[in-house]
Amino acid sequence: MLVSEIIAYAASNLGRDDLLSEIKTANKNETNEELLALLRAYNLVENELALDYFPLKKTIRRIATSGRVSYTDFSEAPVNILSVTQEGKPIACTFDSLGYDLPAGVTGYYDVEYTYQPSPTEYGTDAELAKGVSARLASFGVACEYCLMFKRFDEAAVWERKYRDALRAIGMLRRTLAMRSRRWV
Repeated sequence: MLVSEIIAYAASNLGRDDLLSEIKTANKNETNEELLALLRAYNLVENELALDYFPLKKTIRRIATSGRVSYTDFSEAPVNILSVTQEGKPIACTFDSLGYDLPAGVTGYYDVEYTYQPSPTEYGTDAELAKGVSARLASFGVACEYCLMFKRFDEAAVWERKYRDALRAIGMLRRTLAMRSRRWV
Protein backbone atom coordinates (compact mmCIF):
# COMPACT_ATOMS: atom_id res chain seq x y z
CA MET A 1 0.00 0.00 0.00
CA LEU A 2 1.23 3.47 -0.85
CA VAL A 3 1.61 6.42 1.51
CA SER A 4 -0.58 8.50 -0.80
CA GLU A 5 -3.41 5.94 -0.48
CA ILE A 6 -3.41 6.18 3.32
CA ILE A 7 -3.30 9.99 3.17
CA ALA A 8 -6.17 9.96 0.66
CA TYR A 9 -8.24 7.85 3.10
CA ALA A 10 -7.46 10.33 5.86
CA ALA A 11 -8.44 13.30 3.68
CA SER A 12 -11.67 11.52 2.80
CA ASN A 13 -12.32 10.85 6.50
CA LEU A 14 -11.88 14.55 7.19
CA GLY A 15 -14.31 15.47 4.42
CA ARG A 16 -11.53 17.06 2.36
CA ASP A 17 -12.43 15.54 -1.01
CA ASP A 18 -10.97 18.66 -2.63
CA LEU A 19 -7.47 17.38 -1.74
CA LEU A 20 -7.88 13.91 -3.27
CA SER A 21 -6.83 14.86 -6.81
CA GLU A 22 -3.83 16.80 -5.46
CA ILE A 23 -2.73 13.85 -3.31
CA LYS A 24 -2.60 11.54 -6.32
CA THR A 25 -0.24 13.88 -8.17
CA ALA A 26 1.83 15.00 -5.13
CA ASN A 27 5.57 14.42 -5.04
CA LYS A 28 8.52 15.23 -2.77
CA ASN A 29 8.64 18.86 -4.00
CA GLU A 30 5.11 19.54 -2.74
CA THR A 31 4.49 23.05 -1.41
CA ASN A 32 0.82 22.87 -0.45
CA GLU A 33 0.75 23.37 3.34
CA GLU A 34 -2.20 21.05 3.90
CA LEU A 35 -0.62 18.21 1.93
CA LEU A 36 2.65 18.67 3.80
CA ALA A 37 0.71 18.57 7.09
CA LEU A 38 -0.97 15.32 6.03
CA LEU A 39 2.44 13.83 5.18
CA ARG A 40 3.88 14.94 8.54
CA ALA A 41 0.86 13.41 10.28
CA TYR A 42 1.41 10.16 8.39
CA ASN A 43 5.08 10.04 9.42
CA LEU A 44 4.10 10.57 13.07
CA VAL A 45 1.53 7.77 12.95
CA GLU A 46 3.88 5.40 11.12
CA ASN A 47 6.56 6.07 13.72
CA GLU A 48 4.13 5.50 16.61
CA LEU A 49 2.85 2.25 15.15
CA ALA A 50 6.37 0.94 14.50
CA LEU A 51 7.80 1.89 17.87
CA ASP A 52 4.85 1.16 20.16
CA TYR A 53 2.60 -1.47 18.61
CA PHE A 54 3.93 -3.21 15.48
CA PRO A 55 7.74 -3.29 15.49
CA LEU A 56 9.36 -3.44 12.08
CA LYS A 57 11.79 -6.38 12.14
CA LYS A 58 14.72 -7.08 9.91
CA THR A 59 17.38 -9.76 9.83
CA ILE A 60 20.73 -9.08 8.24
CA ARG A 61 23.71 -11.32 7.64
CA ARG A 62 27.09 -9.92 8.54
CA ILE A 63 30.62 -11.20 8.49
CA ALA A 64 32.69 -11.01 11.65
CA THR A 65 35.65 -8.74 10.89
CA SER A 66 36.41 -7.13 14.24
CA GLY A 67 35.06 -7.33 17.73
CA ARG A 68 33.25 -3.96 17.64
CA VAL A 69 30.15 -3.29 15.50
CA SER A 70 28.64 0.20 15.37
CA TYR A 71 24.91 0.79 14.95
CA THR A 72 25.74 3.29 12.20
CA ASP A 73 26.77 0.31 10.04
CA PHE A 74 23.12 -0.79 9.78
CA SER A 75 21.00 0.31 6.82
CA GLU A 76 18.19 1.39 9.21
CA ALA A 77 18.64 2.84 12.67
CA PRO A 78 18.14 -0.09 15.08
CA VAL A 79 15.80 0.42 18.01
CA ASN A 80 16.30 -2.97 19.65
CA ILE A 81 18.60 -5.88 18.87
CA LEU A 82 16.47 -9.02 19.24
CA SER A 83 19.10 -11.67 18.63
CA VAL A 84 22.61 -12.27 17.34
CA THR A 85 23.05 -15.84 16.15
CA GLN A 86 25.54 -17.95 14.24
CA GLU A 87 24.17 -21.10 12.62
CA GLY A 88 21.09 -20.83 14.82
CA LYS A 89 23.04 -20.62 18.09
CA PRO A 90 22.94 -17.40 20.10
CA ILE A 91 26.11 -15.33 20.45
CA ALA A 92 26.64 -13.62 23.80
CA CYS A 93 27.38 -10.01 22.83
CA THR A 94 27.80 -7.00 25.07
CA PHE A 95 25.65 -4.05 24.04
CA ASP A 96 25.97 -0.34 24.72
CA SER A 97 24.45 2.82 23.28
CA LEU A 98 26.84 3.03 20.29
CA GLY A 99 27.08 -0.61 19.20
CA TYR A 100 27.95 -4.08 20.38
CA ASP A 101 31.05 -6.21 20.89
CA LEU A 102 31.34 -9.71 19.50
CA PRO A 103 33.06 -12.21 21.77
CA ALA A 104 36.53 -13.41 20.82
CA GLY A 105 36.55 -16.42 18.56
CA VAL A 106 33.51 -15.50 16.45
CA THR A 107 34.45 -15.87 12.80
CA GLY A 108 32.50 -16.17 9.59
CA TYR A 109 28.91 -15.14 9.01
CA TYR A 110 26.37 -14.37 11.71
CA ASP A 111 22.79 -13.07 11.69
CA VAL A 112 21.42 -10.03 13.52
CA GLU A 113 17.67 -9.66 14.02
CA TYR A 114 16.58 -6.20 15.08
CA THR A 115 13.71 -3.77 15.11
CA TYR A 116 14.11 -0.39 13.48
CA GLN A 117 12.53 3.01 13.26
CA PRO A 118 11.00 3.85 9.88
CA SER A 119 12.59 6.70 8.00
CA PRO A 120 10.43 9.67 6.95
CA THR A 121 8.58 8.85 3.76
CA GLU A 122 7.38 10.78 0.74
CA TYR A 123 4.26 10.61 -1.41
CA GLY A 124 4.16 7.70 -3.81
CA THR A 125 6.47 5.45 -1.77
CA ASP A 126 5.43 2.22 -0.12
CA ALA A 127 4.20 2.50 3.46
CA GLU A 128 6.47 0.87 6.03
CA LEU A 129 3.70 -0.65 8.09
CA ALA A 130 3.85 -4.11 9.61
CA LYS A 131 1.35 -6.82 8.82
CA GLY A 132 -1.92 -6.29 10.61
CA VAL A 133 -2.01 -2.54 10.08
CA SER A 134 -4.72 -1.59 7.63
CA ALA A 135 -4.94 1.64 5.68
CA ARG A 136 -8.14 2.39 7.56
CA LEU A 137 -6.44 2.15 10.97
CA ALA A 138 -3.52 4.33 9.86
CA SER A 139 -5.88 6.88 8.28
CA PHE A 140 -7.66 7.37 11.62
CA GLY A 141 -4.33 8.23 13.25
CA VAL A 142 -3.39 10.56 10.39
CA ALA A 143 -6.73 12.36 10.66
CA CYS A 144 -6.20 12.82 14.41
CA GLU A 145 -2.68 14.22 14.00
CA TYR A 146 -3.81 16.51 11.17
CA CYS A 147 -6.59 17.94 13.35
CA LEU A 148 -4.14 18.53 16.20
CA MET A 149 -1.81 20.43 13.85
CA PHE A 150 -4.60 22.83 12.94
CA LYS A 151 -5.93 23.14 16.53
CA ARG A 152 -9.20 21.34 15.84
CA PHE A 153 -9.15 19.64 19.22
CA ASP A 154 -12.75 18.41 19.40
CA GLU A 155 -12.47 16.71 16.02
CA ALA A 156 -9.04 15.33 16.98
CA ALA A 157 -10.57 13.69 20.05
CA VAL A 158 -13.10 11.89 17.85
CA TRP A 159 -10.39 10.55 15.52
CA GLU A 160 -8.19 9.62 18.48
CA ARG A 161 -11.02 7.52 19.90
CA LYS A 162 -11.57 5.81 16.54
CA TYR A 163 -7.83 5.16 16.21
CA ARG A 164 -7.57 3.66 19.70
CA ASP A 165 -10.73 1.60 19.13
CA ALA A 166 -9.25 0.20 15.92
CA LEU A 167 -6.04 -0.70 17.77
CA ARG A 168 -8.10 -2.30 20.52
CA ALA A 169 -10.08 -4.28 17.94
CA ILE A 170 -6.94 -5.98 16.67
CA GLY A 171 -5.77 -6.65 20.21
CA MET A 172 -3.02 -4.08 20.61
CA LEU A 173 -4.61 -2.09 23.43
CA ARG A 174 -5.89 -4.04 26.34
CA ARG A 175 -7.57 -2.95 29.48
CA THR A 176 -5.36 -3.19 32.51
CA LEU A 177 -6.13 -6.15 34.66
CA ALA A 178 -7.31 -5.42 38.17
CA MET A 179 -6.75 -7.85 40.98
CA ARG A 180 -9.13 -7.94 43.88
CA SER A 181 -7.63 -7.03 47.20
CA ARG A 182 -6.89 -9.76 49.69
CA ARG A 183 -9.11 -10.11 52.69
CA TRP A 184 -7.95 -11.41 56.00
CA VAL A 185 -10.51 -13.42 57.86
